[in-house]
Formats: sequence, C-alpha cells, structure tokens
Amino acid sequence: MSNSGRDAKQKPATEEAASDRSSADIGIVCTHKGEVKPLLKRLDRLRSYSEKKMTVRGGFLGESTRIALVEADEGFASHRAATELLIAEHRPSWILSVGFSSSLSEDVRPGDIVIANEISDTHVNSLPVKCSIPARKRIHVGKLIVADNHPVTPAEKQALRERFPGLAADTGSLAVAQVCQERTLRFMAIRVAVDSIDEEIPEQAASMIFHPTSRALGSALGTLFKGLRKIAVMNQWRERTNNAASNLDRFVTGIVEQLAESIDRQRLR
Repeated sequence: MSNSGRDAKQKPATEEAASDRSSADIGIVCTHKGEVKPLLKRLDRLRSYSEKKMTVRGGFLGESTRIALVEADEGFASHRAATELLIAEHRPSWILSVGFSSSLSEDVRPGDIVIANEISDTHVNSLPVKCSIPARKRIHVGKLIVADNHPVTPAEKQALRERFPGLAADTGSLAVAQVCQERTLRFMAIRVAVDSIDEEIPEQAASMIFHPTSRALGSALGTLFKGLRKIAVMNQWRERTNNAASNLDRFVTGIVEQLAESIDRQRLR
C-alpha cells in the first residue's frame, strides 16, 4: 500500500478523535452552579472553560457518558445563547434544561420534581414537549410557566397561576426548548420546586436561590446575613435549597443514565 493510501485511511480516524474530545452525549443548561452542584460532584475528568460570560463544564458520568453543562446566567436571552453555544461546540444528542423553580400548585411541594410536557410564557408563547415519563409520587408532569422573574410571594404566585395555570415557574426553560425545536434536537425540561405556593421566600433567600451573582448558596451565607435576627430562617432556606439540589441531582442522574443507554443502543444499530 502506498503512503498516500495510508494517509487517506488515517485522516478520518484523526478527525474522529478530535471530534470525540469535544462532543457530548448529553447537554445540560442551568442558570447557576448551585442548581447542579451535586451533579458536578458525580462527574469524572471534569474540565471547564468560559466563553461570552458563560461557564461551560464537561466530564464523564460513569466510564463513557459525556456530559457538557452550561451555566447560562439569568434571563431568556442568556439561556438561548447558552443552548446555541452548547450545540455549536459540543453537539449533544439530548439537551436538558434543569434548575430551581417556584411552585404554582398545591400539589407541588418543596423538593418535588416537575417535568414539562408543555412550556408557556407570559407573552402568549407556548410549546408542547414530548414526555414519556409517567407522573408518580413527588414527580409531576405538566406545564411549566416561564416568567420574567421568579414569583416569591403567595400573592405573586396566585396572580401568575390565575393568568397562566401551570405546575411551576422558572425563567429560562422555554428559550432552551425553542432552540432545540429549531434544531430538531431532543429536549427535556426538569425542575425542582424550592417552595410551596402558599409561602413567601424572604428577599435575601430569593437572591440566594435564584440569582447566581449572589453566590450565597454556600459559604457566603454567614457573611451576607451576619447580625440579622432571622439568620436561623435563612439557614433553613439554605438547607432546603441544598436538599432541592440533591433531589434534582438524583432524578437527573437517573434520566441521564437512561438516555445514555438509549444513545448506545442506537449507535450499535
């Protein structure tokens, strides 16, 4: 065999290897690291880089399932840009929108999981989402409402539900869903409720839970609320938020493992 013949056969393998280093099986979009901190601890060979004010992390769940995760920051436009970046750079087979949400239903309690079969916003946009996962105890399937801001008082939640009935509210999942629909990419939205519909999240706790710039999910809490009489209440919200993140992690990990098995079967066909 000539040298040119060997080169011709070696080139595709080289290109494939380069592709494998950046490609992902599952892509995940969240708002900030606190929502996925337990999941990140599961990933092996974890790497990260920053691009356009977004943080991208990649690693392996188990021996071979590649995960690429983008922290989008707040807002609809940011989640759309994060999804586009994830697709362009890492070409996942599935994309999951995950994170914290506010309950809009008496049935959805703190720590419960909500999976979308429809996502609507407050500007008459709506998108159906294919979901084959059945509802069961503490796992709800239904409509997510994407609001401009997280409702944190009972009055805000009731007012939102009256206009836009749904199970829970977040601020970014529709943007991710729209990009995936445009690219004909498979998608799921998975949220965990941090509250109940009839309780108020204190202002400082809402910043801790929903706003990544506060960075108060961990060690900063004591500094931010030092000297406040309600520090015990804030600690309770921190504990609840950590528990919610753990519940989300357990559920998302199970879903990712199932999707990875499906991807592997398709590759073998």
